[in-house]
Amino acid sequence: MPSRLLSSAAALFLGAAACSSPDASPAPSPPPSASAPPEPSPAPPEPSRCAAVTCASIERCDEATGACAPNCPAGEVYIPKTGPDGFVMGKGFTLNGGARRLRKGHLPDSDRPHRVVLTHPFCMDETEVTVAAMKQCVDTKACDPPKSLEVFANYPRRPDHPANEVSWDKARKYCKAQGKALPTEAQWEWAATGGDGRKWPWGNDEPTCEHADFTIGVLVSPGGDSGCHGGGTSPVRSHPKGARTWPTGVLHDLAGNVWEWCDDTYTKYSSEPATDPHVQRPGILVHVVRGGGWNRSNLGIQTAFRGAAIHTYEVPGLGFRCVRNP
Repeated sequence: MPSRLLSSAAALFLGAAACSSPDASPAPSPPPSASAPPEPSPAPPEPSRCAAVTCASIERCDEATGACAPNCPAGEVYIPKTGPDGFVMGKGFTLNGGARRLRKGHLPDSDRPHRVVLTHPFCMDETEVTVAAMKQCVDTKACDPPKSLEVFANYPRRPDHPANEVSWDKARKYCKAQGKALPTEAQWEWAATGGDGRKWPWGNDEPTCEHADFTIGVLVSPGGDSGCHGGGTSPVRSHPKGARTWPTGVLHDLAGNVWEWCDDTYTKYSSEPATDPHVQRPGILVHVVRGGGWNRSNLGIQTAFRGAAIHTYEVPGLGFRCVRNP
């Protein structure tokens, strides 16, 4: 091939190689339009209204309001603390010789009126502890069974009736197994009345068998065929007209059906004001019972009426309910 043609071909090859060289700089991008708006910054998150709020263990913080709200488990009713002025406990049934009229078991001058303040809310069982609930605890070996051979004993045959024939020790053990406790006497009365001085949980209307299971008229014998439905208890929730209604729920059978154990030992009230009273006197084996039973009169089922029983007492007219403290 003539040398002039070779030179031309070489020149073309070198030119093509120069155009495809990796060192060649890319064309610059056009500048952004001066009229394009900048990208907006993300909005900061809304601050939580509950961030600095501390609620009790039986409450929750309401994000909408930033306030603590009731948060009791199902089957329990939230009972608020009292105001700073509290409420008055003691109706003076035993004053001026009244203990003699009430017969045995009542200390003279034991229910002097005095002011009580409760500084913590609590949850209370809607009903007296039932046979079904007690049996479940017994079956798991966490509880001791009630007596079952008495004629009016409920355990284990009547699952929807209150567990009766239960001693203070057995009742306390059951509540502890549920993470709860027996109510103090002040808690019980505050829950039953709300501090307005009412005679019975529903108010001041005289009780009938629509309100409670109790003995109308003269009580012949505490162990007899008494009560609104004959001898023995009623199923829980059988007397809704006599329930104590709170904004957070309804407490059933605080009057009648069975007496209910309190945690306090039975001693005379002081006339001095008290804050969160919880009376535990070493050596005193008698504890307070409240609410009356099917075998008691309309006086015995009044909210302020104090009963008492030795801690081993197990009878058909005695049961219990629990409270959950924060």
